[in-house]
Amino acid sequence: MIIGYVVMCLIFGTTYFMIKIGLEEGIPPFLFAGLRFFLAGAIVLLFMAWRKQFRWLTLREYGEMAILGLLMTTIPFAALFWGEQYISSGTAALLVASAPIFTTLVSVFYKQIRFRWYVLAGLLLSVSGAALILSNQLDGEDYGWYSFFSKLFIIASELFFSIGAVRSRKIVKKLSPFVFNGYQMVFASIGLFLISAVTEPIAAVAFTASSLLALFYLAVVASIIASTIYYWLVKETNATFPTTWTYVAPVIAMGIGAAFLGEQLTVIGICGGIGVLTGILLLNWETWGKLVSVSSND
Repeated sequence: MIIGYVVMCLIFGTTYFMIKIGLEEGIPPFLFAGLRFFLAGAIVLLFMAWRKQFRWLTLREYGEMAILGLLMTTIPFAALFWGEQYISSGTAALLVASAPIFTTLVSVFYKQIRFRWYVLAGLLLSVSGAALILSNQLDGEDYGWYSFFSKLFIIASELFFSIGAVRSRKIVKKLSPFVFNGYQMVFASIGLFLISAVTEPIAAVAFTASSLLALFYLAVVASIIASTIYYWLVKETNATFPTTWTYVAPVIAMGIGAAFLGEQLTVIGICGGIGVLTGILLLNWETWGKLVSVSSND
């Protein structure tokens, strides 16, 4: 399980680097994201059909899948892929890691978790860290307001992801995680393809060996293999332990970005990252307590 966990963290931590590679090689961001999730979703559903574990949905369930795909994948990854044109991969990873901030707020609103002192402290730290990252304009290449709005859009998109994540709990109980993931990725890709068709000229599309490798890595290695390891770890341990990859991935992404892409590690950016990650740890204080309790009993 430790080997599986390490492999999962390494894969998820390198996805931001691979997105950067594909973008720099000429694949337009929305088309790139759409291809990633269409290929991954189609492969997952075909595999489940081969295993005779695939199931058709009702019309209402298809509608719910379309909404969840829009909230959990189309909007967040449209923002991420577009934003990585103007900010470093490490910064993007830190901003995506802010998702638990909104998940906590949405969960408190729906009374799924109780509002405790550590929730307030975690929110204050995370928001302060995110504000520092937003104010940091040293992302290797200075794109001015494009950099700022890229960060803002990625953070805002995590609110939609959080709403989808909380909303998805009902339908996940009816479907296997793989069927759910496959369907939502396919529906999400439709939204991404539509955005691409409206905003990205066909003449701008360019595929190289490096960009195709990045696409394969994101669709197969990240969206299928790493996700499979994640679900396996959930089954073998609990839902909390595997999810801690969200704290490890930004560290990996920042290190790879600095080593291979020449991305700058600034004091402001590092302080902001520490604030976000520390805040997220506080937001999950109660969950950590349960995890320690389970580990002690084992």
